[in-house]
Amino acid sequence: MAKPDLKRCEVKIDGAWIAVSLIEAVGQHGTAEKRCLACHGRVAVAGSYAAVVKRTLTHRRVHDGCQLIPKAYCGTPSPHPEAVK
Repeated sequence: MAKPDLKRCEVKIDGAWIAVSLIEAVGQHGTAEKRCLACHGRVAVAGSYAAVVKRTLTHRRVHDGCQLIPKAYCGTPSPHPEAVK
């Protein structure tokens, strides 16, 4: 199973989940609900507002089944216990 891109997430637009870049998620869909591509857990997009824009994906609640959380990942992918549908 391929590891999802750390620079993308899904946003809910008109009832459908669409994968977008983190920059697009903040710029064009700032108020939309966001979820992780790997585990479907609720996420936020953090980053700097300096000259060099750097965005990072942050899970609202960490769980050990998401490949995108290296410090917590147990080695077996699983859906988030509070997955957003």
